[in-house]
Amino acid sequence: MKKINKYLIFSFVIAFITLLITSKNSFLYVFNDWVDANSFFTVGKSMFNGLVLYKDIFEQKGPLLYLIYGIGYLISHKTFYGVFVLEVISFTIFLYYVHKIFIMFFDKKYSLVLLPCLSMIMSISVFFLHGGSCEEFCLPFIGISLYYYIKHFKEKELTNKEIFINGLIAGLVLMTKYTLLGFWIGFCLFIGINLIYKKEYKKLIIYGLVFLLGMLIPFLVGVIYFLINGALKDFIDVYFIFNITMYSNSEKLSIIDKFIRITKYSIFILVALPHMAGLLYIDIILLLVTKVKNKLFKLSILGLIFISLFFICFGLKTYLYYIFPVFVLTCLFTLLFFVQILKKFIDKIINKKIMIIFLFFYLLIMLFFTYNFANFKNEIRYKKEDYIQYKYVDYMSKYKDPTLLNMGHLDMGLYTISGIIPNTRFFELHNISYENFKDNEEEMKKYVKNKKIKFIVYIGLRDYREPDEYIYDNYEIVYIDDFMYEDSKITAFFFKLKELE
Repeated sequence: MKKINKYLIFSFVIAFITLLITSKNSFLYVFNDWVDANSFFTVGKSMFNGLVLYKDIFEQKGPLLYLIYGIGYLISHKTFYGVFVLEVISFTIFLYYVHKIFIMFFDKKYSLVLLPCLSMIMSISVFFLHGGSCEEFCLPFIGISLYYYIKHFKEKELTNKEIFINGLIAGLVLMTKYTLLGFWIGFCLFIGINLIYKKEYKKLIIYGLVFLLGMLIPFLVGVIYFLINGALKDFIDVYFIFNITMYSNSEKLSIIDKFIRITKYSIFILVALPHMAGLLYIDIILLLVTKVKNKLFKLSILGLIFISLFFICFGLKTYLYYIFPVFVLTCLFTLLFFVQILKKFIDKIINKKIMIIFLFFYLLIMLFFTYNFANFKNEIRYKKEDYIQYKYVDYMSKYKDPTLLNMGHLDMGLYTISGIIPNTRFFELHNISYENFKDNEEEMKKYVKNKKIKFIVYIGLRDYREPDEYIYDNYEIVYIDDFMYEDSKITAFFFKLKELE
């Protein structure tokens, strides 16, 4: 019987403890009220209850993300505890492959120090937010491919099988959130340049074909699913065309002008965000002073960071959590090269005799920082009574087969807590202007006028509007509540169908 890898166990323990404190999906928190997580959960749940993605229920992320949340729903129907399990698994895989990267440069004992530090910095950063983001679930893909990338330059060229694996991973990312593919474009670009420099043109062609073959498989699986369910056009229209066109500025730009604007925007983010700028400047300094045989590898590190960010900024609109993968890369490379420079000094200080004592106190310090700087640690003390969602769900539970519509903003969590499956294609108001996407509000207006749902929750967030007058024609106010969400005061209006008894 093969021994269980102790570093895999260590990675799991670090991932579990870190996310237990920092992710609002963990059982230390009563509820994760992040609108994105609730939207993903509602769609994943709906898919496992017979609705077809994009055709029967509208959301614009990739199908793999909703599959992940759907599996989380199967584990726990009305909480995010199932998602938390998958989150820990995802984080564990990432940390384990980071460990494999570290041992290409250092003794194994360094992982015991570096993994908790990296995990802490990642999870308390402003880029992590509530927990359960698409970017977070792509971490294991980044970790695995980064390991193979470094292996190619540091140890030996990758085999066709390893290239195929990375193509497969890129295909999974394509079906999750394709703007994250920048890392794999950089992966292919710099390995390709390396092969051209070595004049290995035949290998370059084979690598390219094998990578594309691997990448094609997840996409074809998705195509087959949508073909069987008569939703291939919906898949292409929503996931690709909609995402490319609807989030962009209405101003029409040429390809060259857009390229220039995205480049400027990417540079602005790198320079303007102090968390990113500081780490990037440190990376540049460390790369200059660190001795690495392959100069292309040194240059490609900055290239991977910038290309990743460039594609994340493709829509010229970003939220902080979009930057999370790029922040992780800069953290990882900073730790890697910083320790490489100080390795001889550290070896003298940390020897086997004091390693256990040092590690014990070190882990306590990491735990202290993780808890005290967790983004939402104050919510660990919250009870159900602190969330208006539970009050609304308790009210709806008095009625048989309640149906719900979330208006005014993204999913605030009533679908999650109540277990209700949306009976309308549009179940929330997406964060897209009315001018760019009129269908969203117009279709919801029809649902209301036709009395297709029994309950409405209206979030007075966009332009701080109150509910439109037409809602009052068939619905009556049950509750009006003010609550705090991400340091903003928001008003919720909860309606019941007048004729509902």
